[in-house]
Amino acid sequence: MIRPHSPTAGPAVQESVASPSMFDQIAATLGLSTSLLAAKLGIARRTLTRKHGMGTPLSAEVSEKVLRVARICNLARALFATDQAISQWLFKPDSALGDVAPIDLLDTELGAREVEALVRSLTYGQFV
Repeated sequence: MIRPHSPTAGPAVQESVASPSMFDQIAATLGLSTSLLAAKLGIARRTLTRKHGMGTPLSAEVSEKVLRVARICNLARALFATDQAISQWLFKPDSALGDVAPIDLLDTELGAREVEALVRSLTYGQFV
């Protein structure tokens, strides 16, 4: 399971800030390079490198993107047995999403909500 919260951060901070290492963890869990995941989410690789080097958290905007992916991956665990299966699903165009791959919608909250609705529908056996 991808954990979006640091046990040492306060409640207000936990909800909106991700660390560069969390980004790396998500990429590793999905078997992706950090460069590929960054490109798919519209995150500059240099930003991640700089934040890593400085040991600072990601900006609110970048954190939201990282936390979206974590949220969708955690929801998808109800459907898929392995992280590899989740990763394959994320990159496969889906007719329920207009023949767009789920990963390509996760750079915005609206797109992530579409993906989340699809996962919930599939989880509960609803027709999509």
